[in-house]
Amino acid sequence: MNPIKCEIYDYIEIICLYRYMVKLILTDGTHIQGQFDRTLYVSRNQQKHEAIAGINQQLQAIEVILTDITSIDVLSQNTSFSHISLIE
Repeated sequence: MNPIKCEIYDYIEIICLYRYMVKLILTDGTHIQGQFDRTLYVSRNQQKHEAIAGINQQLQAIEVILTDITSIDVLSQNTSFSHISLIE
């Protein structure tokens, strides 16, 4: 997995700060819609990973590892950006 580019963190922080509704597309093709409000570290396979946490459309708590995300589409209105690609 490639590291996250520095400027992507700014977008992640804005998404969490304003709690934008977003659609995440993951490396395995899964789509997740939700509202995220914080970043954190999670342990998986005895390694720490940066992640975002929030709730999905069913109001269930979710955590998504940042390096598992290929792109983010912002679904909220009146935002300064609408799409972020995390891969080149």
